[in-house]
Amino acid sequence: MNEASQHFPCYLFSFTVDGYLTDINDILLRSLGYERDELIPNYKFEDILTKGSRIFYKTHFLPMLMMQHKVNEMFLSFNTKEEQDFPVLINLTLEEKDGKREIHAAGIQIAKRNKFEKSIIEAKEAAETALKENVLLLDMKSKLERNQDLLERQLHDLKRINREHLEFNKILSHDLQEPMRKVRLFAGLLEGRIDKKELNPELQTYLVKLRRLSEYAHELIARLQSFHSLEDRMNHAAEGDLVEMIGSALTRLANDQINLNLEGVRERRVFGDITLLTRVFRELLANSWQFRDPDRPVEVEVKSEIVTDNYYKSLTGAYRYTDFLQIQIRDNSSGFPLNVNDRIFGLLQHFHENSGRGLGLAYCKKIVELHNGRILANTRLKPGTQFTIILPNSLDVKFY
Repeated sequence: MNEASQHFPCYLFSFTVDGYLTDINDILLRSLGYERDELIPNYKFEDILTKGSRIFYKTHFLPMLMMQHKVNEMFLSFNTKEEQDFPVLINLTLEEKDGKREIHAAGIQIAKRNKFEKSIIEAKEAAETALKENVLLLDMKSKLERNQDLLERQLHDLKRINREHLEFNKILSHDLQEPMRKVRLFAGLLEGRIDKKELNPELQTYLVKLRRLSEYAHELIARLQSFHSLEDRMNHAAEGDLVEMIGSALTRLANDQINLNLEGVRERRVFGDITLLTRVFRELLANSWQFRDPDRPVEVEVKSEIVTDNYYKSLTGAYRYTDFLQIQIRDNSSGFPLNVNDRIFGLLQHFHENSGRGLGLAYCKKIVELHNGRILANTRLKPGTQFTIILPNSLDVKFY
């Protein structure tokens, strides 16, 4: 190797076909940290390679070199005297002169190139990520605009519904109540002033029916008004005791013939409007008594426990699981007809000859749902019916 090649800005070296180094330029020596007499003729070319590059060279590049007499752009990593590696891109040629075969090599360090390529790849990935995020952002913006339009329509509908509710409540509280009050009044005056002995029995029957129907209509309108204005009477959430609430509901019924079984109550704490929730229990106990089987005493079993359920009921695809209080109230009454589980909570539903106004269970359903809870009915049990109430198990109850 001549004097000029010692200073070329590349790595130049030669070695025999059996691997021993025969020449090496100064730049490569400085990079490796060796003296010339340390390497020549004691080291083989593969000795200055890292372990991985050594295997790769012997199994891949060396056979190719022997067959083709050259290998271009061979990527290997040298191992310095300080046990540090640096990547090199090498071209090899196999030459034969005077009956001797020798391999000549030229290489350049590519550490900066690797770093540059890595930077390019990272920049490309960052650009692709930014593009995806931008597409996602545009898609989210489009969805947000659609949701805003939907929200605007919903707010418009809510305002209209609220306005109609106010008008409806005014009709219930005054426009209907006043005529019914006068019908009831005049029916009572007629019944009191007419001599029943002189009155035709058929007309007397009609008069009595007129008074009763007017009283029924008056009470029905009052209960509808109470049902309709329920939201306005919701109080702040408080903590109550389930056993005490059941007992209070039974006391309000003034009925000591309902046998309660509270052994299944595992959780007694109830959160919400305690007064209205107690009203729910009173309605359910009243149903058990009203639709009792005359051949057996009324038995009501109450169970409660903490269950995990999805907080979101109306949002499709939204999930947030949290603790709820589950209350089960089962009686041995005559029950309801089969396959009416959902309809029994409807307004003015009648399934028995001695049904009341058809508002009690609808009232229960509305109170529970205003607590962001649910009430379900299983009418397939024989005998009786089971109601399941699921309520938020926290003071942070949001009334709807």
